[in-house]
Amino acid sequence: MMTRFAPSPTGYLHVGNVRTALICWLYTRSKKGKLLLRFDDTDLQRSSDEYKSEIANDLKWLHIDWDSEIKQSSRFDRYDEVFDYLLKEELVYPCYESKEELDFKRKMQLKLGLPPIYDRSALRLTQEEKNQYFGQAVYFRFKIDQNRLISWYDEVRGNVSFNPENISDPIVKRADGTYTYMLPSVIDDIDFNITHIIRGEDHISNTAVQIQMFHALKASIPVFSHLSLLYCNDSKISKRVGGFSVKDLQSYELEPMAINSYFAKIGTSDPIIVHTKMQDLIDAFDITKFSQAPTQFNIDDIVKLNPKVLHKMSFSDVESRLRDLNVTSPDLWYFISGNVEKFSDVKKWMEICSQNIVPVINKSDKDFIKMALSVFPEGEINHDTWKMWITNIKRETDRKPKDIFLPLRLVLTGLSTGPELAKLLPLLGKTEIVRRLSYSDIC
Repeated sequence: MMTRFAPSPTGYLHVGNVRTALICWLYTRSKKGKLLLRFDDTDLQRSSDEYKSEIANDLKWLHIDWDSEIKQSSRFDRYDEVFDYLLKEELVYPCYESKEELDFKRKMQLKLGLPPIYDRSALRLTQEEKNQYFGQAVYFRFKIDQNRLISWYDEVRGNVSFNPENISDPIVKRADGTYTYMLPSVIDDIDFNITHIIRGEDHISNTAVQIQMFHALKASIPVFSHLSLLYCNDSKISKRVGGFSVKDLQSYELEPMAINSYFAKIGTSDPIIVHTKMQDLIDAFDITKFSQAPTQFNIDDIVKLNPKVLHKMSFSDVESRLRDLNVTSPDLWYFISGNVEKFSDVKKWMEICSQNIVPVINKSDKDFIKMALSVFPEGEINHDTWKMWITNIKRETDRKPKDIFLPLRLVLTGLSTGPELAKLLPLLGKTEIVRRLSYSDIC
């Protein structure tokens, strides 16, 4: 099987694109299929190589890969070839109305309570009437077969059908000679053997038209799945209305797997469970679990997942990123991983484990800290040091546990909360521990 993800490089990927790309990828990998990345860049004025590069980089950052890649802008000769065939077969036809004329017709239809579909007046023109438009730019429409009911089984929505009489013949080629989305997409799906198409429900009416195009070109019909759209504060998310882009998600310092864990499950009744491996998401994937109901997107929900993902990550999951911070030992990660909310917190804990912090000692705890220093175990620090130290301290004081642990945490880390101090001691080393405890003598 073969699927495709087909973004338009007219802007950055927004979260609606991310969800579609992820679900398409999970679907493909769960069925051992191949994924085509197709850039729908027929709009040459709005498309850019910069956006293509950014989209590819964003997908890679999200751990979404693909098996092949094409740009529609490199296939115009092929589109012309198929267009000429359809024109010869009278399956596309020339039209002459101006935008103003079409707008007027549409308004009149709505005023009369009629569906605003094209009236096919161009098909009724005589040759003499057509000659009157000589020298005027011509655009072309695909001729819908109004005698052929359009229906398909959608893997998300079930049985879907359209009455072709209620569908307007779509424009496939503009007056300036450029193609609209409709026909090139079908040609590519045929030429690259696309067997399954996953996209948003805003394409359902496009699917009805494109099914007729598949028939016109004597091609097999792909299996379709139309996902519900994402909404945020009751507004449909789109890059054209300022929806969250991948860049926005990155500004929150979100982990890719927090994002993927979220989008793999919203829109289903399954609970959102954080995963650190894409294979886990593949194993749990089922396209039929996605609902037709509108799907609410909330960035705060991903923010809440982020620490959970970090807490589950092994050293190997973050090894290359830690190496960039000059951390090569797993000890620091295992010490702090349960206490970071975003990866940048690692730097904070590196500082805590370095000599750059100022211990915090309350006046009421100065004598206690001096005593704690005096009973610190002799010899090298090992996994028993913390237990031995606390035992020694308890022999010298009647303080409650909270009044023992909090002052020690403050003097050793400068913070009131954090990882287990037992794990911190080996990272600090005896010299640094003594230095921090001795701070009570100078404060």
